[in-house]
Amino acid sequence: MIPAVLFVALNIADAYLTKMGLMAGAIEVNPLMSVIGSSMLLKGLIGIAVALVLYFFSKERMLWLLNIALFGIVLWNSAAYLIIDLWPLHSFIGTHAGF
Repeated sequence: MIPAVLFVALNIADAYLTKMGLMAGAIEVNPLMSVIGSSMLLKGLIGIAVALVLYFFSKERMLWLLNIALFGIVLWNSAAYLIIDLWPLHSFIGTHAGF
């Protein structure tokens, strides 16, 4: 149960950070996510659906691997947002950090 809750929370955090990054000038580099956008509700629902499917097929251990990968994505989005929005020299590097 804890891996599933963590998976949903990380998906929502990813959507939030993506939204903040896009508002700051970043671009979405994942073609699948550019269709969905940065909807926290939709990402949360997708996370719940994935967790339920994995539990249904007794593959809940996969959630730990997905959580590790998604945690890396959340860290990446956090760093990219901080660089774009808070670092005063970002205009010299460019504002197209990928989300």
